[in-house]
Amino acid sequence: MHKTWNKAFHKRKLWRSVSKPGKLVYYMQPLVEHLFDTWMQPLPFPTLLKFIYSWVLIFFIMIPMLYPLLVLLSYYGIFQYAAEEHFGLETPEKWDLLGAAARLWHFEVTNRKYLLRLYAHGAVLRLQLSEQPESFDPYLRILPEEELA
Repeated sequence: MHKTWNKAFHKRKLWRSVSKPGKLVYYMQPLVEHLFDTWMQPLPFPTLLKFIYSWVLIFFIMIPMLYPLLVLLSYYGIFQYAAEEHFGLETPEKWDLLGAAARLWHFEVTNRKYLLRLYAHGAVLRLQLSEQPESFDPYLRILPEEELA
């Protein structure tokens, strides 16, 4: 007589009858338990490190769901490209994956005042990081080394 209660579930005969989502949940359980154990630790474990570690764990937990989604999106993009280029079919705006990707790729800031502010901010940062002591920033003064001592 075999001791079936000591065997791991994935080594039992019943494992063959489990569906693929059930197997996925079974294999993801240790990662989810590890995620909960991380947050149950006392405070000396730094909270920012907990967040970073949690996001890494969540990414690995989500990989089995994200990968098929990425494959489906790429196949849909290929299908849409073939439909538009070879057959002349137009997709509705809500389903236009290639148009959304092109808009995102060629994004420009339309508010020129905001763009000017970004350029000015970059110039201020360059001014602050320059090693010339005669140049100074009127907004945020960086003291020369002689005044610090």
